[in-house]
Amino acid sequence: MSNESTGPWTVLKLLDWTKKYFAEAGVDEPRLCAEVLLAHVLGCRRIELYTRFDYTPDPEQLAAYRQLVKRAADHEPTAYLVGSREFYSLKFKVTPDVLIPRPETEQLVAEAEAHLKTLKRPGLMWDICTGSGCVAIATAVQVDDLHVLATDICPRAVALAQANAEAHNVASRLRCGASDLAELPDNCSDLTDRKFDVITANPPYVADGDTVGESVEHEPRAALYAGADGLDCIRKLLPQVPPLLQGGGIFVMEFGLGQQDAIAALIAEIDQFDQPRILKDHHGIQRTAVAAHR
Repeated sequence: MSNESTGPWTVLKLLDWTKKYFAEAGVDEPRLCAEVLLAHVLGCRRIELYTRFDYTPDPEQLAAYRQLVKRAADHEPTAYLVGSREFYSLKFKVTPDVLIPRPETEQLVAEAEAHLKTLKRPGLMWDICTGSGCVAIATAVQVDDLHVLATDICPRAVALAQANAEAHNVASRLRCGASDLAELPDNCSDLTDRKFDVITANPPYVADGDTVGESVEHEPRAALYAGADGLDCIRKLLPQVPPLLQGGGIFVMEFGLGQQDAIAALIAEIDQFDQPRILKDHHGIQRTAVAAHR
């Protein structure tokens, strides 16, 4: 922060200065980023900043805030800087071992929840490529008789998902394990003959040569990239799913910008699936496929 300012660095002055600084640096959502960082340093909720505009942080808080602002201006993701991100109105711990939960992924939860609540019995769900566990946990919070398997190829992601499940009091109904796509983990032999009502997945889908945002470059490559066209993981996953689903069960998967035709064609090649529904996200981008098992 500039030393040219006169008067104390109040919350309002810090937010106004940082918003401008972030905008010049090309940081996404500069005002929101500034608020999240300052609320983290002050140990308060973001909305509480609006009742503390005249408060002047102490020198230690200002120093901590300066360091976070510098890192954010270098496009280090805000969620990694503060160690958490909100998803489906819940707070999730995040680390650089997992993708940062995004609003468009909430569609997976909404579709899973809607289907599970039609069953009139306890449901069974598998969330593949679970990362932080946000989809699995948010669905378990919404559907209180649901049991969930959450898996990821990264053991550190599995440990984080377990910690998030415990934080949201669903660990008794959510089992975490390390595995590659739709392979059952070693600790799930009792599920070998079970059929799932819902399977969700947010697999890697970025093509190897695609350009991503500067902040996205800080996220784990293994969770982002999937071959020349971004579909390598999806090609492997799709045929694995139907034998695992109940008749009438659904598979809900996120995919990338412009991949909708390829996804629809790949699903059509598997005769156990009905014609998929393709859903748009909050930006109007076709983002989610929902396919029912015949």
